[in-house]
Amino acid sequence: MDINVILHPTDGSPDAKKALDLACDLARDHAARLIVLHAQRQHGLGVMPEQLKGYERLEHVRVTEADLLHEAARTIVETAAREARDRGLADVDTLVVEGDASRAILDTAKQKKADLIVMGSRGLGDLKGLLLGSVSHKVAQSAPCSCLTVR
Repeated sequence: MDINVILHPTDGSPDAKKALDLACDLARDHAARLIVLHAQRQHGLGVMPEQLKGYERLEHVRVTEADLLHEAARTIVETAAREARDRGLADVDTLVVEGDASRAILDTAKQKKADLIVMGSRGLGDLKGLLLGSVSHKVAQSAPCSCLTVR
């Protein structure tokens, strides 16, 4: 199996970090390009990285919810990309898209011609995920390429 492009969707969760470890090893072993993706929620703060939680309390700075969401998404992908580069990977790209996570992952896999998706089995999802099924399950069922789910 030729692996030239690996897509690593991340939400910054512990399972996503485990998946990043494997994605980095595979990218290094196959000299593959690694794309780190985060699907930003359209509404609702969801899970915010600790270092960003205080931003909304600054009186002299006007920060919207959209600004916070975008900053959180950028922090998540840039942190993962930095870890990948620290492991010696040179060909690492980041991508933040807005919308439903499973749809964003599937669309990106097609657009970027991913050979492999490496993602965590459980993320930082909400009640909707419990009721309608996990992102990893939806992606595994419909992915245009092989999909590795890490626990």
